[in-house]
Amino acid sequence: MHYYRWYAVYTHFNEENLLRDYLLSQGYEAYLPERRFWETVGNKRRIAYEPLFKCHLFVRTTQAGLQKVKQAPGFSHLVRHGKYVATIPESHIVKIKTILYYYEDATSISNNDVDGVTVGVVSGHLTGMTGILLHGEGERPIAMEIDHLGYSINVRVPMETIFQTKVPSLIS
Repeated sequence: MHYYRWYAVYTHFNEENLLRDYLLSQGYEAYLPERRFWETVGNKRRIAYEPLFKCHLFVRTTQAGLQKVKQAPGFSHLVRHGKYVATIPESHIVKIKTILYYYEDATSISNNDVDGVTVGVVSGHLTGMTGILLHGEGERPIAMEIDHLGYSINVRVPMETIFQTKVPSLIS
């Protein structure tokens, strides 16, 4: 029996679109999360898009289908945990798509750089999601982890929509 799963793929530098387009043309389901930002060209400002996770792409295929993905133009290697190829839960693909639908200007951050308190979103578009409210002053983003990728998505949600889910310890 063939099981389809989402896999995270590393691409060569700036070849995310090349790999995505090739995989789509070959009948694969591929997803390249993109963030929106403003750029200035000359005297004009315009909206531009770039990959949310640099050099990363998601592909849904079987274990056997990965062999053809490895030969695709732009492919570098698969994301691994130890010696095992990492699979990305479907729920995390949906999570990425939901966040980018409502917050196109979200950014990504390495999980190694995430430090803060655990919070839950209790109202708004991301209700039910949890993340880490980053340490700092004033308005600051919440880092929402994407399992098995090593990255989180930073998104600025109104502070009144979050609730701290873990009470700090009083014991030093």
